[in-house]
Amino acid sequence: MNLTSIGNNSWSSSDNISTDYHVTLSQGDIVFFIYYYGIFGLLTCINIPGNLIVVLTVLKHHQLRQPCNYYIASLAVSDFLIGIVYPIYNISHLEKVREISEKLGNWSVCRVIVCEVLALEIGSSYHLVAITVTRYIAIVYPLRYHIWVTTKTTAIAISLIWILSQGSSLIMYTMYEPDRPVKLCRYEMIFPVTHVIILLVIQLFIPLAVMLALYVKIARIARQQAKVIAIQQACIIGNVGSKNGIIKNELKSTVMVSLLLGCFTLSWTPMIIFFFYTITCSNQPCTTNRYVRATVRILLYLNSSVNVFIYAGRLTEFRKRIKADMSRCFNKCFPIWRVKPLKKTNTEMNHVSSSLSRITLNGPIDATLETEHVS
Repeated sequence: MNLTSIGNNSWSSSDNISTDYHVTLSQGDIVFFIYYYGIFGLLTCINIPGNLIVVLTVLKHHQLRQPCNYYIASLAVSDFLIGIVYPIYNISHLEKVREISEKLGNWSVCRVIVCEVLALEIGSSYHLVAITVTRYIAIVYPLRYHIWVTTKTTAIAISLIWILSQGSSLIMYTMYEPDRPVKLCRYEMIFPVTHVIILLVIQLFIPLAVMLALYVKIARIARQQAKVIAIQQACIIGNVGSKNGIIKNELKSTVMVSLLLGCFTLSWTPMIIFFFYTITCSNQPCTTNRYVRATVRILLYLNSSVNVFIYAGRLTEFRKRIKADMSRCFNKCFPIWRVKPLKKTNTEMNHVSSSLSRITLNGPIDATLETEHVS
């Protein structure tokens, strides 16, 4: 079954030869496009509004303007921009629609797209590293947290992340000239294996190694502190339930850490393997299953879409503020179905006192990645 789309347009190539394009899509092509771009569209509908909500929430609420939350907001900005640029990069892969693929495949356009995609991806990864370092200081050096982690040092760190990620990407990709004509803007069809190795080290190995090392030490120290506090509370209060509660909170934190590292590894490892295989395979140009090619890119894009839910969505204060803002917005738009604000419970009123009782375990109260804020 062949479906012919309206596409008899004329486009002038670099040698000024005009070509008429007649786009013919088979049933298999249509199924593939629905899979590839359908999932991309769904993730974009999650990515852009979700990250935008996080940024606006931090800017609106003074209580959330704390150093660690600035990292989360900056991460949300980076992922928001990825939600705009990365789909454009993948639209350029529509080789069946040559009016799009060849225009975006022009090297002067393609190099800008590739450079910005990888700059944002690198920046997103090192935002995760910065958040990990902040949590490490909060747990391991709680008394020095307010000295080392300030608004000024946070602004400097965020600025360095943006400058270095953009600068390294510019050096690697805009100064490179391909040794053959670029017809399709795909990374694996343009860059040599040396670029993949550099990308592997900068984008995957260094961030993953740093985060894994720090989180192992965080988990070990947090577990030791949890046992000490549980024993103290059991001796003073004589309540075994308090021990179970502290251990439960510590386990929740461990689950979140595992989720973070798992998502990051799952997102980048298949893409790096795919690049290595495609560039180094003996039969060039290397042919790979298009569903494999699409899936590795979907997994990479998924990382930017779920960061907001892992970091901000699992923090009690963020969830509370976002729910309140969404309720007010809903009430203004639909006054007939007005949502009543939730009343504060005794548990919420005693949140500060319970946080103080667990400060030894979690570090400073304003470090919003603390164990008691993860639910």
